[in-house]
Amino acid sequence: MKKLIILDFDGTLVDTLTDVALCFNEALRQTGYPQHPLEAFAGFVGGNLETVVSRMLPPDRCTTDDIDRVKTCYRELYLSSSKPNTKPYPGMMDLLQELKRRGYALAVNSNKGQVLLDNMVDKMFPPHFFDAVVGYQENRPSKPDPDGVRRICDSCHLPMEQAVYVGDGASDIATAANAGIPCVFVLWGQGTEQDRTDSRVYRCVQTPEELQALLTKEDW
Repeated sequence: MKKLIILDFDGTLVDTLTDVALCFNEALRQTGYPQHPLEAFAGFVGGNLETVVSRMLPPDRCTTDDIDRVKTCYRELYLSSSKPNTKPYPGMMDLLQELKRRGYALAVNSNKGQVLLDNMVDKMFPPHFFDAVVGYQENRPSKPDPDGVRRICDSCHLPMEQAVYVGDGASDIATAANAGIPCVFVLWGQGTEQDRTDSRVYRCVQTPEELQALLTKEDW
């Protein structure tokens, strides 16, 4: 039986895409790079920040210096933004509260910076709602390295064999595979058709209600 539910943040728990896209476009404008239609950003996000920025820069202007310039500007803009369009997906709070009621441990694993992730979790969820929250720090590997999963399992005092990973992108699938745990793929995020059909995906779900049914009734 699985006892620990590890969830990705952006695109799985919380709809952050609009505010992320707006801040990236402003960062691109301020640093002199071409901007993109908001709908294009679903294809850019996923992975660490360096990878995301590299996807939106022109091939002939995608050096390490270019990426660092946009990344630094974006971080400042996103941190100071009030993020008016960012909120948990419909039905997500009901799902999480039911899982907690049934005794599951809940955790967040994200490539969002740890301080920013902590602030956003504190803003959008009740105090101490999650048993562990692991984001990106420069002194430790980012997803898809399984380091975050190991840290969460250690913090929750549960073995990896009792964990399941829930995410919406390629980095989530790879993180779960690298940790040796099942990945449940949600279809409401920014994942691609290639992600959905990845052989490493355990199940795909279309709604939080379907996810709840899977997590609470599946014979793992």
